[in-house]
Amino acid sequence: MKRFDRFLVIGFIGFSLLGLLTVIIIYDLINLIEKMNYFLNDNAKFFQILLYYWYDLPATMGLLLPVGFALGVFLVMGRLIRSNELIPLLASGVNIYRIFAVFFTVSVTVAALSFFEVEYVSTLARTKFVNHKTEVIEGRKASSDRVRSRIYYISEKGRIYFIRQLRISDSTARDWMIWELGEEHEINRTIKVPFARYTLDGEWMGEGVEIHDFSKPDVEFTRDNRRVMEEIHETPQELGVRSKEIAEMQIGELRRYIRRMELAGSNVTEELVEYHFRFSSPVIVIIVTMIALGAASLLRKGNITLGIGLGLLLSFLFWGALQASRAFGYAGALPPWLAAWLPNFLFTGALIALIVKVKS
Repeated sequence: MKRFDRFLVIGFIGFSLLGLLTVIIIYDLINLIEKMNYFLNDNAKFFQILLYYWYDLPATMGLLLPVGFALGVFLVMGRLIRSNELIPLLASGVNIYRIFAVFFTVSVTVAALSFFEVEYVSTLARTKFVNHKTEVIEGRKASSDRVRSRIYYISEKGRIYFIRQLRISDSTARDWMIWELGEEHEINRTIKVPFARYTLDGEWMGEGVEIHDFSKPDVEFTRDNRRVMEEIHETPQELGVRSKEIAEMQIGELRRYIRRMELAGSNVTEELVEYHFRFSSPVIVIIVTMIALGAASLLRKGNITLGIGLGLLLSFLFWGALQASRAFGYAGALPPWLAAWLPNFLFTGALIALIVKVKS
């Protein structure tokens, strides 16, 4: 790596981190003011509020990362132009695209890191955030005997469970209703289990089990006083765990969740949109960085104030396009994959036009 490349990389990363830190602080301060009444009503302590924003930090970083990098580009390029370093460099024969390549390489690396950060850090932090919010801030802790009521659950096979009461402490369940669906999502069988216990052999033993089979011309009804529930493969702990939000799921978990929901006949449009956004979101860093770079190269006097304004404007325009596209995807007006990638396609077109403008 040449000395000038190192200078660009260090300056770009440094200013981007500074810009990211600045917008995160501003974002969290505004959020704190909005939520102050919420914290006061729950008598939250200072350290609890601090942890609230600490666990939320990875998600906030993912949201504002493109903003930080757009600001970093304008700050670096503004300094080069203002100090009259860029024009002599270009006059000496250095191609402008050679400079662009440095920023592109850094942004691609950061995009790859952000993908793994969401997969392995942000999802886990989100779980801690939700638990901290509900259990510590709001004080809604689980009862000592770990009783959960009115559980809805979709199994790996697409069966739908409703459990009126589940006691994890002694592995028992009461008033368990199971619906088995056919290929057209019609009900093939219903299984009513007034009482079930999870045995040491890893099986659910049901008592007073009633089965209605609708898959045959004549509805069949059977009743067993005691029966091994071969249809149930989940443990009490799996059934009793709090259902994760989409933001808490890794890609593999989200894919399996979508599959289970599809088998149960549920509408998974929103989940599919978010699944595709997991892959399209990291690319935003690259596109915003390169658009900011093209716009910064057109600044003749290296006006940093103007550059910061352009960086913020560009980032929020992209954010607005993302939210609009997501809304169209949720509504089914766009296919889920297109809803996730459309803003990238549109701004890539703007990027190409800007690159041509810079070259000319």
